[in-house]
Amino acid sequence: MRYGTRTHCRRRWSRKGRRPVCKVKIGYKWAYLYVALCPYTGDVFACLLSHLNKVCFDIFIKEFKKHLIKEEIITHHDKLLIIGDGASAHQKQLVEKYGLEWEKLPAACPELNPVERFFEELRKFTANEVFEDIEQIENLIDKLVNEYICNPTAVCKLTLFPYLNT
Repeated sequence: MRYGTRTHCRRRWSRKGRRPVCKVKIGYKWAYLYVALCPYTGDVFACLLSHLNKVCFDIFIKEFKKHLIKEEIITHHDKLLIIGDGASAHQKQLVEKYGLEWEKLPAACPELNPVERFFEELRKFTANEVFEDIEQIENLIDKLVNEYICNPTAVCKLTLFPYLNT
């Protein structure tokens, strides 16, 4: 999920015939929230990284694998399937380098990706807000993600799509 200092305006309620007002900041500092989650258990792993590229994706997958081993979700030799979209940074060989399996979702189908639903919830809290600097929005995102980490049931309710139960 890309986040930054530019205000993301969303729909707002207003009186009929009146245009809604929203404070706006035009900013161009961006970074990315990388998230891996398990819709069955509600386990969430997240990293804030500077770019959406192969280097940052490699860092994320490496740290994710460490998290899985530390939390005893898998051992060094277990296989785990990661489902992701077709972003150019999401490289199958980077995932398989760490002994994980990769399955790419069909193009233009965010409704099939559980993490997109998670991002949608986070965006509700960042929309229509003005952030003075990148650290301010990163602090908010960190707080929001930690709330979900502490509440795995909420993650399951958000992300356990019916097609995953078959």
